Amino acid sequence: MIKERIFTYGEHQHGIGVLSEPEDTFNSPIVVLLNAGLSHRAEPYRLNVLLGRQLAELGYIALRVDLSGKGDSPAHETMTNRESVALDWSFMKKSLEKLYGSRPLLIFGLCSGADNGIKLCAQDPSIKGLILLDPVSRQDEGFAKRELFRKLTNPNKWLNIHKIVSRRLKQNTSGERSLLSSPMDLRDEPNEDDMDRCFESLVEKDGRVLAVFTSQTLYHYNKLGQFASAMGIKGLEPIIEEVFWPNAKHIFSIEVHRQRLIGTITDWANKQLDHLKTLKPE
Repeated sequence: MIKERIFTYGEHQHGIGVLSEPEDTFNSPIVVLLNAGLSHRAEPYRLNVLLGRQLAELGYIALRVDLSGKGDSPAHETMTNRESVALDWSFMKKSLEKLYGSRPLLIFGLCSGADNGIKLCAQDPSIKGLILLDPVSRQDEGFAKRELFRKLTNPNKWLNIHKIVSRRLKQNTSGERSLLSSPMDLRDEPNEDDMDRCFESLVEKDGRVLAVFTSQTLYHYNKLGQFASAMGIKGLEPIIEEVFWPNAKHIFSIEVHRQRLIGTITDWANKQLDHLKTLKPE
């Protein structure tokens, strides 16, 4: 039987979240489930609620939280996203340590939540694991060839070629460019140094990573195993599990896909629980 209670953080305790706790919290790692975009901490289709409770059933402490400026937490004025998230994280850690002491920490994030998780992990040795949904990925040598083949063999491209050409011509003649032409345009993505520092540190700490890629990432990820291969970090492949679902939607709006995702994450988390408990908190 899990327990749930309100969690607050920040200088004036204005940051809001909800903790899902297992019956026995002794030695439990803590998973922090971050917002995606401007979403409320419940996430689209209550993904963070459902997942947080499942993780608590396994023995994790799960915190679904509103970062500043999202959901029920007020914004930090005059701060960049990176500065605001870093400050929130420092406050969250203090509140969590007050409740539970030092524990191994994991971050779960979809889209911009994955971006923030990578950036935080690059700076914080207490983060021992990441669960990333549609994170940014480097392209390997075969990416362009696979992408060309996918486009040439996609019947929808040929059936709608007149619409695609018309749209491109209109953009070219008007000089306009859609703000949504790339999903990354609205994200504060990690830079190359963030990526290297994050995953090198996880290898050094013997941490664990689950990375799930959907149709949203086809413009930069198109083959299972590409992420670890393209990172080129020795020792990364044994600690990362990649999942590639090119037919799934980015926010898992289809229930069968959402249930499949939750099942995949809980299976992975169950397998990693004993190992994560052995890792020394920083």
